[in-house]
Amino acid sequence: MNLKVVEGALKEDLLTVLRKKDTPHWLFRETLEKLGLLLIPEALKGLELKRVEVETPVSEGFSYQVSQEVVFIAILRAGLSLIPPAIGLYPKGRIGFMGVYRNEETLEPVPYYKKYPLVRGARYVLLDPMLATGGTASYCIEELLSKGIKAEQLTFVSVVSAPEGIDRLKRFEGLTLVTAAVDERLNDYGYIVPGLGDAGDRFCGTDDVEVVEGYGV
Repeated sequence: MNLKVVEGALKEDLLTVLRKKDTPHWLFRETLEKLGLLLIPEALKGLELKRVEVETPVSEGFSYQVSQEVVFIAILRAGLSLIPPAIGLYPKGRIGFMGVYRNEETLEPVPYYKKYPLVRGARYVLLDPMLATGGTASYCIEELLSKGIKAEQLTFVSVVSAPEGIDRLKRFEGLTLVTAAVDERLNDYGYIVPGLGDAGDRFCGTDDVEVVEGYGV
């Protein structure tokens, strides 16, 4: 596995906003998208190019365009947060989804939905802000490998990664992992420490919402 940790002052500043527990959901969502704009270019490095003729305002010449298909797969729910920056940077990309939740007792992944295109020779970019135990990531990677997609075609993008999750993905030779930070560890509940909480809840704004009896009646 090839690990790439994106560095830079702007990344650190954005990551600090995400880590703060008092960051409201709308700002968390906005900041996550901005950080995605730093991660996605790293995930798309090495795409196949083709040489094309161009006519500039000055003269005729040659340039290059991406010739390889790209499929962005959001791991629900939190992975949805990285779709806007991904498509914003590369609008030609296709989109897929994998729905997987983690059993809170066993910490093992439980799949419930999948819909993604199979494109020969494409670069597949898996999107999930959190790489914790690596169980969900492993399931999604194995799902794609079972369809004949090679590990070299796969890039996993996370915002925060735990050492335990990284270690679990090392068995996928050829896989690339792009992340903004490698945190200290997992706690007994499988949460990343210090981490940034439940990215899905914070992105959706469901982390601090009380159920009001009779709401909407």
